[in-house]
Formats: sequence, C-alpha cells, structure tokens
Amino acid sequence: MNGYTNVNTWRVMAEILGDIEFKEPVTEAMLSTIVDDTIFVLKRHLMEDYARAYLAHVNYFELQKLINEELKINPND
Repeated sequence: MNGYTNVNTWRVMAEILGDIEFKEPVTEAMLSTIVDDTIFVLKRHLMEDYARAYLAHVNYFELQKLINEELKINPND
C-alpha cells in the first residue's frame, strides 16, 4: 500500500505520525507510544475506527463453515 508493508502501517503513518515534525531519530518504542497515546487517550474515536478496519478483514464465512462442520461431526455434544 503506497510503498508500505501493509495498510495498517500506511494508516498509522497517514493518520497519526504523518503530521508530526520529528527533529531527532526515533525508536520503534517511541513510535508505538505516540500511536498508543494518540489512539487510546487523545483521539479515542480512532480506536473504534481501527477496530472496525481490523474486523472488516475477518472471514466470517470461513468461521461459519468451521463451526457448522464441527456441529455436524458432534451433533450430541
């Protein structure tokens, strides 16, 4: 996605880190803290948005199939 590893990395850069003007080198831990603070403290609405984006990729058909197959194998349980 736009040269990033995945859409998640791109979204974090575009929506959270992209507007920050860094003046010194950063570490992964520093970036993770900035993102956590932004999502869980400053902009809580992003928490739901990110959760919904994650859940949008769940294959519910696959889960339905696995659960229903298990029910047919063990109908008395």
